[in-house]
Amino acid sequence: MKYMLMFIDDGQGMPQTPEAQNVYARIGEWFGQLAQSGKFKSGEELQAVRTATTVRFNRGKPVVTDGPFIESKEVVGGFAVVEAADLDEAIEIAKGWPGGGPVEVRPCVDHSGGT
Repeated sequence: MKYMLMFIDDGQGMPQTPEAQNVYARIGEWFGQLAQSGKFKSGEELQAVRTATTVRFNRGKPVVTDGPFIESKEVVGGFAVVEAADLDEAIEIAKGWPGGGPVEVRPCVDHSGGT
């Protein structure tokens, strides 16, 4: 089953420091290990929340606004879709996240006709 791991951060972006470069290196290694195991399916780092655009619907008509969907101190900074046998395995994968922030784990809906 596929699970989405959403990496939560403060929306400020990581500062350009030697420590931050070390964290990015560990993140790269983490993704590399997932890819080698065949569990990594897709993922991306997202640009800063200030680049967000939201499309809302008012009486069925789209209204485009600058900014994120909600005002929040925490935002999704990136995501990975992984293949895991069950929620427990997906949680174990998330526990290895070297980014330091919370990781939300959610199962993906399977539209292929399976469960």
